[in-house]
Amino acid sequence: MSTVTVADAKARLSDLLAQVEAGEEVVITRRGQPVARFR
Repeated sequence: MSTVTVADAKARLSDLLAQVEAGEEVVITRRGQPVARFR
């Protein structure tokens, strides 16, 4: 599972989507709190 901030997710969206397509879970956080989970 990868955890990234909203700002990092904006910068790395294509890479994060590739990770999700490969079966990895990605959690996006704002101020340390999870706001989105992609599987």
